Amino acid sequence: MSRKTGWLAFSVYSAIFSLVFVFAHERAIRYTIEQDLGSIKLRIALDINRLPIADPQLNYAGDATRVERYIDTLNRRLQKEMSRVRILSISAQGTQTADEQLLLSGADGGTAISYQANTRHNHWLYIIPLVIALLNLAFYRSVSQKREQAKRQSATTMAAKPKPQHLVVDLYSKTLCLSGDKAHQVQLANKPLCFYLALLEFCSHHPDVSLNQNKEVPDELLDIADKYFHRLVALGHTIRKRPNFSNSLEKTLSEIRAALDELLTHQPELKAKLYPPKAHGEGSRSKLHSYGLKAQKAEDVEVIGK
Repeated sequence: MSRKTGWLAFSVYSAIFSLVFVFAHERAIRYTIEQDLGSIKLRIALDINRLPIADPQLNYAGDATRVERYIDTLNRRLQKEMSRVRILSISAQGTQTADEQLLLSGADGGTAISYQANTRHNHWLYIIPLVIALLNLAFYRSVSQKREQAKRQSATTMAAKPKPQHLVVDLYSKTLCLSGDKAHQVQLANKPLCFYLALLEFCSHHPDVSLNQNKEVPDELLDIADKYFHRLVALGHTIRKRPNFSNSLEKTLSEIRAALDELLTHQPELKAKLYPPKAHGEGSRSKLHSYGLKAQKAEDVEVIGK
C-alpha cells in the first residue's frame, strides 16, 4: 500500500468512526430520556390521586402551591439521579399546549405532564474520536516508518552482503575465475589445470579420502587427469604428449595454490572447500597431511568446455 493510499484509507476510517460515534451517542441520549419518562410517568401515576390538581371543567380550583412543591421535590430527586428530564407542570388534560407532554388517563379524566428533556450533547465526548484518530495516525506513521526503515536496512544488508559465488574453470581459455567477477582471470598451465580438475572430481566422489604426498597418487585420480588432458588436446591447446601427473606433485600443488591464493582472497568459505591443504610442521608430521579437498559441493565449481 502506497503512502497516498494509506492516508486516504486512514481519513475514511476516521470519518466513519466519528459518524458512528456521534450516531451512537445520540441514540444513547434518546434511550436514556425514554427510560426516564417511563419512570416519571409511573411515579406520578402512583401519586396523582393525592395531588390537588385544578380542573376547570369540574369547577375545581385545586391547590397550585402544593402541586408546585410536589414538582420541585420531584425535580430535585430527578437531578440527583442525573436524569435528563425536568417536570414543568402537572395539570388537567387540555389546559396545556406544550409539545412535550405525558398523558395519564384516569377515571376522572386525563392528566397532562409537561416536561423538558435535555438533549444537549456533552461536547467533551467528541474529543474521544479525535484522540483515537490522532492515536491511529501516530500508530500508522510509526508502523510506516518502521516498515520503510526495515526495507532500507534490508536493502543495505543485501547490498553489503557479498553474493555467494562459485569457481569457474574455463577449458577454452585455461583460466580460473569467480562467477561474480569473470573479468579477473588466473591462468594455469596444462598439468596443474588437469590435475586440479581431477582432484576436484575425485574428491567429490571420495570426500573422506586421505591423499598423502608420500604415497602413490590413486589410479582413478590419474585417469581423470588424463581425461582432462585429452580434452585440452581436442580443444587445440597442446600437441605434446601426456605429462606424468605423479611426478613433481609438490610443484603441481604449489602452482594450484598460488592461482587460488590470488583468486579466492575474499572468499574464505569457498577457499576452505577448494584449496588443497598445505602441510604444517616439519619431518614426519608434514608427511602425514592430506592434500584432499573436503566438503565441496557440486554447485561450488563450474567447468566450461568439459
